[in-house]
Amino acid sequence: MNPAEYGRMHALETNYWWFVGRRAIIGRLLAVTLRRVGSKHPHVLDLGCGTGANLPMLCEAAGPDGRVVGLDYSPLALQFARAQSHQPNLSLTQGDGLNLPIGNGWADCVTMLDVLEHLSDDTRALQEVNRVLRPGGALVLSVPAYQHLWSAHDEALHHFRRYEFAGLNRLLVANGFEVWRLSFAMSMMPPLAWGWRRFVLPRQPKRPKNATRHSEGAILPNVPPALNKLLIKYVELEGRIITRRRLRFGTSLVAVAFKK
Repeated sequence: MNPAEYGRMHALETNYWWFVGRRAIIGRLLAVTLRRVGSKHPHVLDLGCGTGANLPMLCEAAGPDGRVVGLDYSPLALQFARAQSHQPNLSLTQGDGLNLPIGNGWADCVTMLDVLEHLSDDTRALQEVNRVLRPGGALVLSVPAYQHLWSAHDEALHHFRRYEFAGLNRLLVANGFEVWRLSFAMSMMPPLAWGWRRFVLPRQPKRPKNATRHSEGAILPNVPPALNKLLIKYVELEGRIITRRRLRFGTSLVAVAFKK
């Protein structure tokens, strides 16, 4: 992907309701999680940081005495993240999610925000996350839900899979984690996503006029600014709910799991 495309991706992830809403959900879960971890100077690893749109939120959560490492496989993504992020408690590094260049037990918390579905071996990836976490450390995770929603959108983003609730729970437990919270998110989306992917995407071999192309070809419908703000508020409300109890449906799954 060329640098200009990374710029467009970063702008979309900074302003588009889905990404802003997800960041709000993760921010609330992260605040609760770091309190439970109990470190005064938390070390946070953002695995798959991309262009860095989530890094300011993570740096704020870690605090000035904490440390955040943003890791991505793409040097170009890291180049863009470096130009955008100037927090003093942040460092960036290139690495493979299946073979992390991080020492055993370094991290108090690892975040993987819509990353696991991009990795060919999710078991190996979670074993690596478990390795770099200290005992009692936490994984904060988001992934796309429902394999039956698989579409050209997933193929464009180079996904290997989508996840079911029970399957993700089993995967986390099997790789040494105790699940504290596992919930659906984006609860208004399942019927809309099914209709969009079933009827619109297959009929759009070219970029539609009312859609924006994200990353390597994924198509997201444009929304007016007022609706964008309204959707952000809705997803922020979901974040407040998810810290207390799980939602029963949605097109995303979010999880907080602690290393046993």
